[in-house]
Amino acid sequence: MVTPTNPTKMKQNTLRQRLFLAAAAALALAVSARAGGLAEGPMAPSTAVPLVHQGLLGQNYASLTYSYIDLGGPTHADNYQFAFNEPLNTGLDAVFSYDWNQRGLLAGDRLNTQSLTAGLRAFGNAYAWGKPYIEADGGYAWQRGYGNKDNSFLWGFAVGAEVQLAPAVTVTPYIQYKGTPDLAPKNTWNFGAKANYWVDSQWAVTAGFARDDHQGNSFTVGTNFRF
Repeated sequence: MVTPTNPTKMKQNTLRQRLFLAAAAALALAVSARAGGLAEGPMAPSTAVPLVHQGLLGQNYASLTYSYIDLGGPTHADNYQFAFNEPLNTGLDAVFSYDWNQRGLLAGDRLNTQSLTAGLRAFGNAYAWGKPYIEADGGYAWQRGYGNKDNSFLWGFAVGAEVQLAPAVTVTPYIQYKGTPDLAPKNTWNFGAKANYWVDSQWAVTAGFARDDHQGNSFTVGTNFRF
């Protein structure tokens, strides 16, 4: 007798497998980089990172993340992002990112969206409760699937605070808005938090969770590399 397949259970197993594999890959990469650095000997004092604040604000780094997005329906979405942060001045960073997003198979087709964005992130001094920031960005998005092609200008802003829990650990709660006037959904609010742990002075692992106003839940894992 064949046991009926449980779609919900299969979806949960897929989510756990994706998150586990992505987290394991990021951690293995960070540990490998650390081991390589130790083989070369200790870092020079001029390149050491102060232990007072080891967050991401004001740092020169690149990041690669994967997000599993539960859309609250029959399909989910996978999002891969490459981002780069460049300090411009004290309290001001330039932010660049590329996103590739693909929904699960539905009616024999998939919806694929790609976007490029650039923006500025301004932040203040570190207080006892954290370091606040505000961000604004803009860019362009291309979408295809379900027999259609479309594109749109995009823009957004975010506010949050980077809270340092330990010399190498920060947690950042945030609120983010994204607008794509010519694509659905046209407006999206995200409420979430992300954590960063520096394995050594250059490599970090990161994880996060966010929920949007369309009942979607996003689970993110990845790695950051500081130059």
